[in-house]
Amino acid sequence: MDKKQLQRLIASLHEELSSAESVDEQSRALLRNLTEDIEGLASSDVSQTGAAESAVGQLEDAAVRFETEHPKLSMALGELVDALGKLGI
Repeated sequence: MDKKQLQRLIASLHEELSSAESVDEQSRALLRNLTEDIEGLASSDVSQTGAAESAVGQLEDAAVRFETEHPKLSMALGELVDALGKLGI
């Protein structure tokens, strides 16, 4: 997994988020902020900082929360978490 693939996963997450109709604005804002944090971490050479662990944990929680009502969004979040793990973030 390289950073270009990670960027594609982030873009896919943004697409899923924008097409999900019943996601409340607070959840959308949280996911946007988390993906911005992840984008920043992915573009740096930092690995396993407290910020990275926190962001990844929040992404995992969001994936579980959206699993029933938004399976595509949940799957995109899960793929992003897996990719971050492969990059050591």
